[in-house]
Amino acid sequence: MIDLTRRRLLTGTVASTAAAGLSLAPGRQARAAAPLAGTQAPSWYRYKVGSFEVTVVADGVNRFKFPDAIVSNVKREEVNAALVAAHGEPDVFVTPYNPIVVNTGQKLVVIDTGLGEAALNASKGRVGQFLTNLAATGIDPNAVDTVIISHYHGDHVNGLLKADNSLAFPNAEILVPAAEHKFWMDDGEMSRAPKGRIEELFRNNRRIFTGEVMKRLRTYDAGKEVAPGITAVATHGHTMGHNSHVLASGSSQVSCPSCSRATPAGTRSTIKTP
Repeated sequence: MIDLTRRRLLTGTVASTAAAGLSLAPGRQARAAAPLAGTQAPSWYRYKVGSFEVTVVADGVNRFKFPDAIVSNVKREEVNAALVAAHGEPDVFVTPYNPIVVNTGQKLVVIDTGLGEAALNASKGRVGQFLTNLAATGIDPNAVDTVIISHYHGDHVNGLLKADNSLAFPNAEILVPAAEHKFWMDDGEMSRAPKGRIEELFRNNRRIFTGEVMKRLRTYDAGKEVAPGITAVATHGHTMGHNSHVLASGSSQVSCPSCSRATPAGTRSTIKTP
């Protein structure tokens, strides 16, 4: 049995203090083993689905005060209460962007492209990080065979182009949902678009889907395999022709919803988007 008397505890404390003092003797400064790096590791996460290698690459996070109309069937007070309960900030909508890269062994596939290099410059690095972080993963954009687009919102399509409007993935075919492409490229639909965000989306999509992008574009239908082991699933509602995707390799599979705008825990709500 160990007898820890008060005298022994005090003696041990003094000895420890003395030892600490010896390590900082006059003339000898405490130094870090290496200089501070000053940078953070790039944001990406890699895992396997069967024989497929999946790399989730951060494009950044957007934070903004959400407008009253963004949640259509729940009062703002309820949303804020749920945000606080989930350790979030009231009145603030936080949107992370995470494009996905799938190496099937036959094809190197990018699913959605983030806000693009131009947004990286405009936001001072807050968003538009995809190409920067992609380089850190060891993936070369020139090696990408296929880009699959889930829907035509800027955080999914703008990254098709670099800041100088050249192709971000110059050797890739670009696969888009047929119903989605038809809607946004329809002049009649554009003429009927309400002022504001929807009108801006039409303009942005006409800017993106032209020139070199259109030369590489091919549409796909829901329920079809769009690339080896990657099947499109119709999840219309977020946009007119939104698609999600299921990755399957051997007996393993995982779904990629592409834009599951989750609301805070405890709310039953519908986020109002075109």
